[in-house]
Amino acid sequence: MGTPLSESLAAGDPEAFTALYDRLAVRLLGAARTMLATPVDAEDVVQDVFVELARGRARLAAVTDLEAYVFTMLRHAVHRRGRRAAIDRRAVVASAAGRRATGAGVAAAAELPDDELAAAVAALPEAQREVVALKIDGGLTFAEIAAVTGTSLNTAASRYRYALEKLRAALADREDET
Repeated sequence: MGTPLSESLAAGDPEAFTALYDRLAVRLLGAARTMLATPVDAEDVVQDVFVELARGRARLAAVTDLEAYVFTMLRHAVHRRGRRAAIDRRAVVASAAGRRATGAGVAAAAELPDDELAAAVAALPEAQREVVALKIDGGLTFAEIAAVTGTSLNTAASRYRYALEKLRAALADREDET
C-alpha cells in the first residue's frame, strides 16, 4: 500500500500533482542540472519526469517511498537523454566525416560551464556526478541514493567521497594555475 500522496496521485488528483511538484521540482531540477550539460536539458528532463508520472499514475498507488521513486525516474530520464545525445553526436560526426570536413572539425556538443565548480563537477565520472547531484541537489540520504542507483550504501558513500576528493584536487589545481 502506498502513501496517501501516492494514492492521490494514482487517482489523478490535480492537487496531489501540484503538491508533488511544489515539494520536489527545485530539488529535481538541481540534480538534473548537475547531471546534464545544459540547464535547458535539465528543465526538459524534469518536465519529462512529471509527464511520465501523470501518464503512469496508476502505478503510483503501490509506491511506498515516493521521493526515491521520483528521483529514480529522474535518473532514468537523464540516462535516456544521454543516450539520445550520444546518438546525435555520432550522427553529427558521421555526417561531418561524410562531407570530409576539414579545419577545426566538429564543435563539441556541450560547452564547459563558466563556473569553475560546475566545470569540475562536469568533469567527474558519470556515477560520481550522479551521486553528487542526488546528495547535494536532491537532498537524498546515502541510503536513498543507494536505492535510486541500485547500489549498496557503501558504494553510494564511496562515490560521493571520491567525487569530493576529485573536486578538491581539481579546484586546488585551478587555484595554483592563477
